[in-house]
Amino acid sequence: MKFILKNTAILLITLVFCIAANAQSDWVGKYDFAEDGGKTAGGTAVFISHQLDITETDDGLIARITSAGYQTSIDLNCTAKVQGNKLLIYFDSYGEDNMFEKYAQGDLLLTLEKKAVKGKEQILTYWSKFTPSIDPKAKSGKVYFQKMKEENN
Repeated sequence: MKFILKNTAILLITLVFCIAANAQSDWVGKYDFAEDGGKTAGGTAVFISHQLDITETDDGLIARITSAGYQTSIDLNCTAKVQGNKLLIYFDSYGEDNMFEKYAQGDLLLTLEKKAVKGKEQILTYWSKFTPSIDPKAKSGKVYFQKMKEENN
């Protein structure tokens, strides 16, 4: 009986770790979000492209946020933590192509949440310290970042 209980406990612990690892790797990939602010009075396009890259390492998930476009150059190195169906992105350091330094290490930048809507998975964004450049008061809980399809080589 002890043998069965011990093996059952080992099996359950292994199963929990496998589920957690799978949930973590589900987030790996590239996500993009584009802002179109129209044109300036002089006719210059006001367009900003944001990209979020999630990578799995031996130490867990890391992320990089890059934003480029009209008067914008953001390059942030981040850590990422999975909590249930959410991915929390925390600031770690600045990359080489960053213009302004307004974050402190450990700041929660944004949270992504996977949610099924009418049978289709959506990724909702909850803004924190990192917000859209054109509309910094954009509402949280909406679809902004879209996961990009993987390219086959």
